[in-house]
Formats: sequence, C-alpha cells, structure tokens
Amino acid sequence: MTKATEPAAAGNFSQTVAEEVQYLIRRLAKPGKDLIKEVIAEITYTNASILLGAAKIGQLLLFLKDKLKPKQYEQALAESLGWSASIANQLLKLAPILGRFTTEQIARINRNLSLAAVYKLATGRTPVEVIESMLEKACSQEVSKKDIQTETKKYQDKQPKKQPTPWRYVGGGREYQPPRISEKAGLVVEQLSKENGKPRRFVIEEAVLLLAEKFQQVVFTVA
Repeated sequence: MTKATEPAAAGNFSQTVAEEVQYLIRRLAKPGKDLIKEVIAEITYTNASILLGAAKIGQLLLFLKDKLKPKQYEQALAESLGWSASIANQLLKLAPILGRFTTEQIARINRNLSLAAVYKLATGRTPVEVIESMLEKACSQEVSKKDIQTETKKYQDKQPKKQPTPWRYVGGGREYQPPRISEKAGLVVEQLSKENGKPRRFVIEEAVLLLAEKFQQVVFTVA
C-alpha cells in the first residue's frame, strides 16, 4: 500500500499526475488481489487536504467510475470512503484538468492558489475552460479571487447569447407562446372571449387559423 503524501524529492517530475496514477494502478494489480478494493484502500490513505492528494484521488475515482456500475460506485463512496457524492463530483470535475499537470507543476499551483479556492472552482458553475486557465496561470503566479471573477466574466461575455424561443415543451408535445399584442387587439380578444364563452387562448388560436386559411399560407390536413 502506498500512502500518498507530499511528492518524494527523487520523484519523476516529468510525469503527469495521470501517468503516475496509471503506473500506481498497474502496481496494485497483483495476482490474487482485488484491484477495486486496492484502489479504494489507496484513496482512503491518500491525503485529500493537499492538492497533489486531491489530484491523485480524482484519477483513482475516474478509474472506479469507469470500472464499476453506478450503484457499485455510489456504494464504494458511501460505505468504503465515507464521502458525500458532492466532494467526489468536485474531484471528478478537476481530475481531467489536474491529471495533465506534473507533480512539480501541482506544487507550484498549490503555492499560488489555495486548495479551498480550487475546490470552490469545482463546486460552482465555473466553466471548465476558466478552471483550466486559472490552474495554468497558478503554475507561474498567484491567482486571486478577483482573477477568477474577471476570467469568468470574460468567458461569459464571449459566449453567444441565447435567443428566446416561443416554443414550450409540455407533456408529449409543445406549445407556441405568442408575443404580446396591442391593447386594441387585446380588447377584441377579451370581448370575443366574453361574448362566446370561450377562453382567450381559444379565441387567439381560432383567429390565427382563420387568417392562415384566408391567405392560404398553410395547408392543413384534417385527420
């Protein structure tokens, strides 16, 4: 069993965390041993309160999630690890990103960006691109809360704005929500609704269908 703490001084700093963990998993895969149990035990002994430990746990969780069925994975977290799913999800979100860094780079990031800040990045709705950018920046300089906010805003400003749609999905189909109409047209709808004892929606639908029929813009097939 390898108890992961701080990286050894003589470690291979050129390997990424993902490569190191893959090597570790190969070492754990011994004849007569249950690899899943060995990986779970490795996670238990790994210190998640340091960034390197969190990065390695994330890689090991990726392995478990890939090998286990959803129920088995949840059981492994709940019974063997005693962690809440939210913490595991944070580590899983960070895993593909942290896994690309070397041990030496992780040590630099740890100096320039607190672990609490890293977890906070993974907790919220921070885009993966922003997390990557902040971790890369932390390899060479300190990253502040303001830096994260600025980078997040820059990312959001670049994203195309979603155009509102008049369609709303309900049940097995969808409904069309018409735009607002003028006061004059609204008064007509109210009057017709009251005189005919029909809901406003029925009046508007009938008016649209009659108009379409009049201009012959739409061909309706009656089943």
